[in-house]
Amino acid sequence: MPYPADVWFLHKASHPMHLIRSLKTCLTSDLFKETFTIIVPIWTMLGLFVLSVSLIFIPSFTNSLIDQKKEVIQSLTHSAVSLLSEYHQRVLSGELTETQAKSRAKERIRYLRYGDAAKDYFWIIDRHPFMLMHPYRPDLEGRELSSFSDIQGDYPFIGMVETALNKGEGYVNYYWQWKDAPHKIVPKTSYVKLFDPWGWIVGTGLYVEDVQKEIHLLVDKINQVFMAVFLVIFALSIYITWQTIRIRTKKITAERAAQKEKKTLALILESTPHGITLIDKDDQYLYVNPYFTKITGYTLADIPDKHTWFQKAYPDPAYRQQVFDAWKNDTPIEGPVHIREFKIMCKDGQVKDIEFRSSYTADKKISVLTDITQRKEADIIRREKDRLQGVLELSGAVCHEMNQPLMSISGYFELMMLNMPEDDPNYPRIKKIQVQLERMSGITKKMMQISRYRTKDYLNGKIVDISGIPDGDPPKK
Repeated sequence: MPYPADVWFLHKASHPMHLIRSLKTCLTSDLFKETFTIIVPIWTMLGLFVLSVSLIFIPSFTNSLIDQKKEVIQSLTHSAVSLLSEYHQRVLSGELTETQAKSRAKERIRYLRYGDAAKDYFWIIDRHPFMLMHPYRPDLEGRELSSFSDIQGDYPFIGMVETALNKGEGYVNYYWQWKDAPHKIVPKTSYVKLFDPWGWIVGTGLYVEDVQKEIHLLVDKINQVFMAVFLVIFALSIYITWQTIRIRTKKITAERAAQKEKKTLALILESTPHGITLIDKDDQYLYVNPYFTKITGYTLADIPDKHTWFQKAYPDPAYRQQVFDAWKNDTPIEGPVHIREFKIMCKDGQVKDIEFRSSYTADKKISVLTDITQRKEADIIRREKDRLQGVLELSGAVCHEMNQPLMSISGYFELMMLNMPEDDPNYPRIKKIQVQLERMSGITKKMMQISRYRTKDYLNGKIVDISGIPDGDPPKK
């Protein structure tokens, strides 16, 4: 039992081979190829945008922010060391003793704070290292710190001394308590700088957790902006993709419709029982249909241009000029159809009467040719018959009028012959006249009986043939 259309389609589509063929047809279609060439760059740019933000912009921004924070603690450490230089200058000037200057400088630095919560601080150690001042770890002040290690087993203060003595200043990474919370140990990066006149090392640091929180906040804002931009770009890409598919679909539909119309028009041109030609503004033949060749025998190769057509179709120069003048008079007039009749010489030498129906556009001429040779011959025959029919009708009327005088003359001659002896010298002459009168009467009777006629050649023309109509016969059909 055959499937209905929808069940048949589902049955076919469910078969793996049909799915593969359908997919292959889709992938090789012009619509897919054209759409693919537009969609791929759009989505590639969108993908590159996402990757550049996630893999380049955000990491670069994170590194840049960390570098900025490190530059801040470097600058702050320099400021603290400059404070020590100020007090050292006061010692050199004799304003303060070194002990007084160190004590005052130490207390000044003890209460220096910065940061959002004003809990970021400075500390001071010496070369041994001994802790000289720490605002949150007073228990370490005065202690030797060479054996002090963090939760990773590193010795941060030894690292600070080595950095300060070897480089004069630099960064040190280690684990330390969270500001004033001794039980919270977190990663920290500090910047230390040696104040050589007193042998002090001043340092301050930033907590990696603080930087990460700040980075996360900024990244969240960036992500929000990025998502908004992404959604806009995504929506635009969807819209452009949809518009592209819609426009391409319309274009392909229009092209298919045009192709269908073109095929229909070609079928009409190929099958119409009229010759059709198309000529451009340079008098070059662009197209001749098969029926044109059937009428004239000429193909497009035989008549590439109007000049060649005129030479072949109108071999007589005088007649050719007449036709050319008619064409020339019609050419400037666009729009309406111009009807002309000309005799042409066909390729096989046959002369035909052709009706030309021509229409002109701005740059082309379309001509429709109809072979009217048989029609014209039929018109000539019809006109000849009409003419002879009129002659017969006229001759019938004349014969009818002549019949009475002929009968009277014949009667008088019979009366004369009754009273004339046969040995009279005029008797043979009158007898001959009587015979001719009877012949004339027979001719008039024949002509009066003709309703359809035959013709025969006579001199340079045709005459009605009445010789084949015997006396008393019915008219020929």
